Amino acid sequence: LLLSSHCLALERLRWVELRRPRIDRNLRVCRFCRTEIESPEHALLECTAELELVQLRQDFFARMRNDLPGLPSLNSMPTARFFTHMIAYRETIALVAKFAYEVTQFFEATPIYVPPLPLD
Repeated sequence: LLLSSHCLALERLRWVELRRPRIDRNLRVCRFCRTEIESPEHALLECTAELELVQLRQDFFARMRNDLPGLPSLNSMPTARFFTHMIAYRETIALVAKFAYEVTQFFEATPIYVPPLPLD
């Protein structure tokens, strides 16, 4: 996720694939909510369109608060900064990696949303 090689629309729809052109960034929306760009930050921390995803996130935050009681609230800073903050502590790196894997698996289980393409 950190190196931009992932299954999320932000990355995947930059590629030309099977006669499908590259999709503009603003159209690479989430396969679940279809309102926000499907970025790592959105997938891990923001999307609320799927109950299972929300539950994964709640369980993750409960474990994070247990391991790192001083963890600031997600609402206390921009999402991208919070994401960076989560991996800044040695104690939480394995937990964040496991959570990122679980979320990635969840997203991979549903086909990516490809917006309708204009007819030329």
